[in-house]
Parts: sequence; structure tokens; C-alpha cells
Amino acid sequence: MADQSLLGTLTGEHFQPVRLHYRVLNHPGLKRAFEKLRCLEYDAPRKRWVWLYAHEAKNLRFQRSYAQFPKELHPIVIGAFFLRTKETLLLDLRSCERALLAIPFFDTHLPRKLVALEHAEIVNRLFPATKTNQQLTPDALFDAQIGTGIDPAALVQRLAKKAADIADPEEKRKMILEDFKDFTSRAEEPLPQIERLPVHYAEDGIGGFKLALQVRQIVAMQHWLGNPGYTLSDAIESLIKTSLEK
Repeated sequence: MADQSLLGTLTGEHFQPVRLHYRVLNHPGLKRAFEKLRCLEYDAPRKRWVWLYAHEAKNLRFQRSYAQFPKELHPIVIGAFFLRTKETLLLDLRSCERALLAIPFFDTHLPRKLVALEHAEIVNRLFPATKTNQQLTPDALFDAQIGTGIDPAALVQRLAKKAADIADPEEKRKMILEDFKDFTSRAEEPLPQIERLPVHYAEDGIGGFKLALQVRQIVAMQHWLGNPGYTLSDAIESLIKTSLEK
């Protein structure tokens, strides 16, 4: 499909949606926190809170920044919250980059005593610009069978610990690649279209989740370019070799 135009977002990223799952710990407190944020606006007909690229969020750095948009296009919706149940809050985002910005942003603005980020879902493919919005709504994409995920952050952390005491670069490289081979049997399987991933932001920061999304973006792009046999294993190996060459 490389001869077709890729569907993208207004802020310049490839359209590859991510849904963040939060556990609600204090429902009244969450509602009050939402009402205080000027970048959130309640959409009554759809019973959701839309996240606007404005006010507290206008300094977020996308490929196309706030100042690059003409006034008539503002406010731009960059995400949407809704309650799936009284205990489950979902945040739908149209790109991996938006998810990576949303997590620290809302960790700052929504105290952890109100909500706890637990996991995410990602759509493991890219789309041509000919798809209609109706086909690509969050409900149409995410409310399907959910696959289990591989956590590449755990792999990287394990390899980093094992390699810490090895001084020789070649010996370190061999150890990492040998350990990696043991990991790849599952990573060679095709990714599910919708995949659930752990998010350990409160404990480990954004790095592990960023890596998890990065390798899936690589796989999705390779498939788009006509390489359907390209796997998560290939993407992880590519990143490891790149890091060893630095």
C-alpha cells in the first residue's frame, strides 16, 4: 500500500490509535479535576470530555505546533475521555505520539489519588487516507477481541542489568544477542490487530512504554511498505543493533 497516501492527524503524526485505560479511584474528585482544566471540554451529546490543543495543553510539542495552525482551526481535539464503567476511564488518542505526551501531561494534572493508569491498547497497523472516519472511530477499532502483548521494556531492563558488568563491547554484544534469541520465539508471531500493553509510568517513567510503541510503529510501517513478514522480533533486533553501534 506504499503507493497510497497514509492517513495522518492534524498535528502531523501517522494515524495509529492508542487507547489508555485508567482505574478511577475517586469519581467526584476526578469530575472536579476535569472541570478545573480549561483544555477539557464536556461534549454532552456524546457523553465524553474532549482534550483540546489549547490552554494548559498548547505548549505540547507535536510535529505541527500550536502556533502553526490558523486561528480558524482552533480548538483542535487531540483526545477524548469517557467512562466505560464507574471504575474505568478511557482516553482515546489518534497517534502514538499523542499517547506519549498525554501520559505525563495528565499525570501532572490528575493526581494519582484520583486515577491510576493501568494499561494501553494500540492498533498495530497504518491506514490509507481513503478510509472514512466512520470506519475508524475508537469504538469500531478497539471494541473487538484484544490480544495479549509482549513487554519490550522488560527485555531491555533485563539486558541492561546483565550487561552492566561486562566491559568488553564485543562480549556485551554477544551476550545481548544470545539473550535476545531466547526472547524472539514469541516476538516472531504476527501481532494482533488490537494489542494490550502494560504501562509502568508511575514506577519507571515513560521510557519503557515509548519503546513498546516505537517497535510497533516500525512493524506497522514495514507492513505498509509491503513487508508483511516483518515481525516484532525484527524491530527489536534492529533497535538493539542500532544501540550497540552508538
